[in-house]
This record gives sequence, C-alpha cells and structure tokens, in this order.
Amino acid sequence: MRLLLIPAGLLLAASSAQAQGPVPTPTPDMATVVFYRPPMYMGAALNFTVRANGAELCRLSNKRYFVAKIKPGQTSFTSVAGGLNLPDKEKFDINLEAGKVYYIQGDMKTRFMTNTLVFTEVTESTYKNKNANLKPDQCNEAPAAPAAPASGQ
Repeated sequence: MRLLLIPAGLLLAASSAQAQGPVPTPTPDMATVVFYRPPMYMGAALNFTVRANGAELCRLSNKRYFVAKIKPGQTSFTSVAGGLNLPDKEKFDINLEAGKVYYIQGDMKTRFMTNTLVFTEVTESTYKNKNANLKPDQCNEAPAAPAAPASGQ
C-alpha cells in the first residue's frame, strides 16, 4: 500500500506546480518595475496607457505584464483608459531605488462613466502566485522612462 502512496503523492505534487512567468533580474543603476494586470472578466477588452512622470511606458492589457527600467528617484505613475488623451487622475507615487525590483498590480475600477486602473505595490511572492497565466505585453522593447524630476520640482 505504501508503494502506491509514494507515486500518487509525487504525481499530485507535480500537477499542483504552476508554470511561472519570468522574474526580472535587477540592474545596479536602474530600478526595475514590473507592471501587471491579473485576469479579470470585467473590462477585459480595455487597455490602459501607463505613464511614469508623464512619459508613456506601455499600454497594459488584461492578463499581461511588462517590465520597465526606470531611473531611481521619486516617480509618479498614472494611467488612462484606451490611450485617450484625458488627464490622469489616479496617481501612484513611489521612491524608486537603484538595483531593486518593484511589482505593481493594476486593478480596473469602474466609477461613474469611467474606468480607471488603480496601482498597488505587491510582494514578489504575490506576483509569482498571479503570474502563471500572464503574457508579456507588446511594449517590452519600449525605451526606458525619463529621469525622475529634480527634488525641487
């Protein structure tokens, strides 16, 4: 009986493992920021333009992620639905440090007649748990974001 339990246990353990997307390697002079949108039925067809200090990084789609290398310093991330040229209202401010990797989850929220992407910083383990079915967005070849604004601005 024990001989049957061991292979059954190994088979169960192997089937519960999930394939995971890549975890980026940090670079010493830049901050690495991973943006992702977990799978959601509502708003699945919408994409959001993600900006860092006003400069466009990528248009993030449902079940997608992208990695941006950004200069360290105080950075303000914003987003707008569908690439429209509307003013960004939701802001996510963070002080980025060189050589670190940051994971930012974007959750779509529907408010009166508008859709917004709300950013939340999550841990690497949270990202790993949610990234099994994520695909890279088409903007991973985008240039690095501009420098963070000077401290006087």
